[in-house]
Amino acid sequence: MTLLSKSAKDVDALVDEFVRYLNQAGFQPRFPDDVPEELRTSEASYGMFHWGIRPASSNPWVDELANKLPRVFPAPYQSLIRRYRFCTFQVGPAMFFANTGQGLFNELSRKVFGDKGLYPTLHKNGYLEFGKADETNYDPVCFAMQRRQKDDAPVVQLDHEEILIRSRIRIVKEIAPSFEVFLQQAISEKFPVS
Repeated sequence: MTLLSKSAKDVDALVDEFVRYLNQAGFQPRFPDDVPEELRTSEASYGMFHWGIRPASSNPWVDELANKLPRVFPAPYQSLIRRYRFCTFQVGPAMFFANTGQGLFNELSRKVFGDKGLYPTLHKNGYLEFGKADETNYDPVCFAMQRRQKDDAPVVQLDHEEILIRSRIRIVKEIAPSFEVFLQQAISEKFPVS
């Protein structure tokens, strides 16, 4: 499946559909330290909160992060992080870092540069991390920017040990040929959400 965006409006519409799908599927409740008040929807048991992805009029930390990166994130991902705020979540084979502008443990603006054993090798080889395989797997999920086409790039999972021990890149798997395709597959194949 391939999907080429025709305009920024089309990309935004796809991202909006992805966000609707995620919010309808629902996320696992989280403890207060992991869910800013603006994202909480209701209380859950054990002091936890249900939450949802919310639109944002401005996410100034995204520009700050973009200025530090060696490459620009793909347009569909930029649409997501510039227009929405969210906690860490898992959708199918990828755990997305949070985008809240706060000091959450898995906050995108912190995690991209959080591990000095990972990011120099990732950046030098054309990869931009935006998540992990899951909360218990340290393998970075990245955009393969050296294979960028138009304003999008493949989504891959990399072997973290190969990077940390040998400073080499080994792709564990290609998750999707582009972020747009990943969004489409998540919606059409009803990827599990947590």
